[in-house]
Amino acid sequence: MQKKKKPIALLLQWAGREKYWMYLAVGLSFLSGFCTMVPYYGIYKLMDTVFHHTCTAEFAARNAGIVGAAMAIRFVLFGSSGVASHKGAYGALYKVRCMVADHIAKVPLGALGERSIGEIKTVMNEDIEKLELFLAHNMPELVCYLVGPVAVFLYLMTVNIPLALISLIPLVLAVAVMGMMFAGASGMMSRATRSISNLNSVMVEYISGMKLIKAYNMGSSSFRKYSSAVREENDVWNEMSRKMGPFYAAFIVVIECGMLLLVPLGGMFFLKGSITASAFLLFAFVGSMYLTEIRPLQELGSSFAQVLTGITKAEEILSIPTYEGGGEFPARHDIELRNVRFSYDGKTDVLKDCNLQVKDGERMALMGRSGAGKTTVVELISRFYDVQEGEVLIGGRNVRNIGYETLLRNIAIVFQKTFLTRGSVLENIRMGSSASLEEVRAAAKQAQIDEFILSLPDGYDTKVGGFGNRFSGGEKQRIAIARAILKNAPILILDEATSAADPENQVQIDRAIQNLCKGKTVIIVAHRLSALKMCDRVAVVENHTVACTGTHEEVRKSSEYYRQAWAEYQAARNMAYQIERSAEHEK
Repeated sequence: MQKKKKPIALLLQWAGREKYWMYLAVGLSFLSGFCTMVPYYGIYKLMDTVFHHTCTAEFAARNAGIVGAAMAIRFVLFGSSGVASHKGAYGALYKVRCMVADHIAKVPLGALGERSIGEIKTVMNEDIEKLELFLAHNMPELVCYLVGPVAVFLYLMTVNIPLALISLIPLVLAVAVMGMMFAGASGMMSRATRSISNLNSVMVEYISGMKLIKAYNMGSSSFRKYSSAVREENDVWNEMSRKMGPFYAAFIVVIECGMLLLVPLGGMFFLKGSITASAFLLFAFVGSMYLTEIRPLQELGSSFAQVLTGITKAEEILSIPTYEGGGEFPARHDIELRNVRFSYDGKTDVLKDCNLQVKDGERMALMGRSGAGKTTVVELISRFYDVQEGEVLIGGRNVRNIGYETLLRNIAIVFQKTFLTRGSVLENIRMGSSASLEEVRAAAKQAQIDEFILSLPDGYDTKVGGFGNRFSGGEKQRIAIARAILKNAPILILDEATSAADPENQVQIDRAIQNLCKGKTVIIVAHRLSALKMCDRVAVVENHTVACTGTHEEVRKSSEYYRQAWAEYQAARNMAYQIERSAEHEK
């Protein structure tokens, strides 16, 4: 078993070459913290010369110069550390975000389905942003705040060892308090992260569903759901504040109680002649106060707990197995499902003992009731999911043995719900390809959408906007069809691709689909039975399997569901025809 790396080591590994900037920042912070000792040394020497009546103006000036130079050097070193840490942090932030985004694109869809949009958004935004805060600010500050008191302590050891050791007693108590505080914060941080993820999910739902909310007058109920998520997050952080507050107060009190120990004990040593007056004053004031410089460590402890949670969440996504390896796409493009069993949750079978054969160049329609498993069939062919039993074959080769990216390049899918990015129409049809405008227009013409695009204010450069809301369902589907035509993959899947067609452009969409299907192996998940006219055979999905396949007439004879669906379709067509005839007579 591979040993799991510690979070900080893992973070530095993700940072790549940027970690060297972090090392430089830590080194500069170390030197900056070490300079903390110089002012205390200067104060002690000044007091010592005053008590021994040997202080001169020249000595005081030289001492002040040394202290001033040390403070200036510390300022320059710490400032340079901040520059180096920010450069490294932003570089690391870019790498980690790209790493997570790239990994998400390669993992199985089923693995992502287990995580909400809000959770993924939280990881890629808030959690990774905390990594930047830690690398750019917390890490250099941590080193500086630790090294400074250590340097002062080492100097105090040269003056008087017993008193120097006594000065550490508050630190021992403070570390114990910090340990309890950190343990408590770590335990609650997972709850805080979940509440943030839930809030993000509700926020995305609230904003994206605003049209539906307004249409059904759901504003008050949706707002209650949103406010409840906000309240949940606030409650978690308030609870954390209540539980951490006493620890924070105890930490501050313990750190600042050094004088209660050092003044009486140092006075006793002074009266016995063990230390000089200057040494007594040094420990009474410097020795009792130098540990206060580690007070920011309390805040860093809380931030560190959040960082560890962020690293853990990012690692969880990066540890999701991806589809690796595989060979070339086969020359034949026939499709076969052989004794397939599949379940989304591992408990309830969506498909069982499912068999289907689609010949190379054939157009196959998938029929069935809603939820019967039609979409599942095409998702298995595209390898969005892997089967639990059986095989999915293309050209006689198991899809598991085909390179995943190669597989996706050779399958074009037009979904029921068309996704459009916020870019231009041109970018939405290209979808990352290097196709020229002429090639894009040729695809758009076949999709019956070129004229519409040219009528837009900026033509193909017109921005789509959020989710393509400015376009109708039929217009978005024809853009998706143009996208699939441009891809020119040998296998085509239409997942209820005509379901959002407007009556006035149904003919255009049918023509577009006809152009799209030329020379390809096609599977059409049929929502409207009118799509059957362009198919060679029909497969009926029911009872968790492909119940029957054949021509229209063959399936109509053997499938009760298909016979009923066809009868309802014919009745609907006759009714529409009668309505049209009545309207013509009235004219």
